[in-house]
Amino acid sequence: MIKTVIAAAAFALLPTVAFAEEAPKQSFTYTYQGVTYTYTSEVQNGVKVLKGSAYNGKVPFELKVTKNGVSGTFNRAPVNFDMHEVQHLDNKDVVEGQ
Repeated sequence: MIKTVIAAAAFALLPTVAFAEEAPKQSFTYTYQGVTYTYTSEVQNGVKVLKGSAYNGKVPFELKVTKNGVSGTFNRAPVNFDMHEVQHLDNKDVVEGQ
């Protein structure tokens, strides 16, 4: 499920990751199959970093997204997968916060 959730965020700024040194932090909220994910997105040293939580703040996650794949933690468990494993979603499903 997390692969589906990060698809919109991962691809929304993917071209930026490859070219930007630093980008401003952005906040997003996304609901998928009844679960709301709230997270921030920023680029650090050419890597997109998503930090947030799911299930009303009970499940923390921190993911590093590159053009090749995603690694990090979800509910304090390690995750690591290639971008070709991510299901694409419409970016319109992600609501940009601040």
